[in-house]
Amino acid sequence: DSPDEIPELYRLITEENYDLISGWKQKRFDPISKTIPTKLYNAATRKLSGVHLHDFNCGLKAYKIEVVKTLRLYGEMHRFIPAWLATVTSPRRMAEEPVRHHARVLGESKYGISRTFRVIVDLLAMYFFLRFGTRPGHFFGGIGLVFSALGSLILSYLGLLKLFGEQVGGRPLLWLGFFALLAGVQMLTTGVLAEILMRSYFDQSGARSYHVINNKVPEPTEGWHTAHA
Repeated sequence: DSPDEIPELYRLITEENYDLISGWKQKRFDPISKTIPTKLYNAATRKLSGVHLHDFNCGLKAYKIEVVKTLRLYGEMHRFIPAWLATVTSPRRMAEEPVRHHARVLGESKYGISRTFRVIVDLLAMYFFLRFGTRPGHFFGGIGLVFSALGSLILSYLGLLKLFGEQVGGRPLLWLGFFALLAGVQMLTTGVLAEILMRSYFDQSGARSYHVINNKVPEPTEGWHTAHA
């Protein structure tokens, strides 16, 4: 990444009043072992986060300090800073700036297919926290209701067969219904416990599930956009 790109990113933040300007390497010079995982990663991140950037991994990014300081990053969640930032600011305050990509001349890349599994786990964690971080009961409760309904239907069906004189004790379906109902109850109770923990966290820490920033908002535009062509 060339430091010559930084002044323009800084100008867009300070003069155009954006909260995030993300670099976009439109023309890349990476080997195919890196470009394919990168394209899949960007597509999956766009789909799961709803943030329509072309290049999440570009190291050239500029942030408004009072906005980025509201983020709390854990583990390797730095990969998804734009997605996390969209939870505390409007997508209309985020844009892309095409930057130059230079071919590697020294060393070896640390990115490739070997990191795919770690990225998948991080993607799922990001999706969960973005969608259900403040309402985990909806996630676990939804799964619990599905399993509970399935188990109840199976056991009700077998109960009717038993009433008509059929033997159901040796049927594998009986075990399926029993364990489905048990799993549903466990997921429902897990959802209740997760809701209690979430509420306790916000009550005791004084944290809020939202942020209010008094800044002038750029003029509305249709969807995601590029700051410069």
